[in-house]
Amino acid sequence: MKICVIHGSPRKGNTFKATEIFMNQLEKKSKGNIDFIEFFLPKDLPNFCCGCYNCFDKGADKCPHAQYSQPIEQAMREADGIIITSPVYVMAENGAVKSFLDHYGYMYIPHRPMEEMFSKIGMIISTTAGAGTSKAIKTIKWTLSFWGMKRVFSCGLTLFAKEWEEMKAEKQRNFEKKLIKKADKFYTAVLKRKKIHTPLFTRIVFMAIKKMISGYQDNQPDKRYWKEKGWLSGQSKPF
Repeated sequence: MKICVIHGSPRKGNTFKATEIFMNQLEKKSKGNIDFIEFFLPKDLPNFCCGCYNCFDKGADKCPHAQYSQPIEQAMREADGIIITSPVYVMAENGAVKSFLDHYGYMYIPHRPMEEMFSKIGMIISTTAGAGTSKAIKTIKWTLSFWGMKRVFSCGLTLFAKEWEEMKAEKQRNFEKKLIKKADKFYTAVLKRKKIHTPLFTRIVFMAIKKMISGYQDNQPDKRYWKEKGWLSGQSKPF
């Protein structure tokens, strides 16, 4: 089993601690038969999306930041599951995570969705000392849904503490139990992902976009992509 982990911050604080607990449980469930590939933002994708449209008009490899974005895309393609984490900054996901999401807008179903993404399981982990995990999770989940993922789990922890160790031992244990339960569900879903039905949302969006793209001019990049995949003619489907 391959799991790609996108750490939303280089700081090894509460979100990293929560992710560590989650990953340790996955290791335990798999009896060590799991490969993690980890990326840390912003180090592994240090540039903001500059809105040049290269990814839409010329291809993702023409992104001015392709040296960073393409290895991450490849790792996500090869993974069975994807974990994205984000601490809460001013009631939302942090800037590094938003910049990460911005770089992969071309992967949305209305453009050039990755066929591999339709079979993947996602997990979002977010922590805060005050409030805002629901907003951070919502933004990330929205993107993963438009990537076409089969299932997206999430875990938001409101700690009311700057550091994990500042919490009472009982509270720490309660959060650990919650993360372990989430890890068990995620692990089971990854194992059984081929048997999980594609969400109705994905099916509806795919059919609506198929009809829309059919009306594009033949030289339009998205239409060429869908045509090459055989999705417009109905010869093949991504799910």
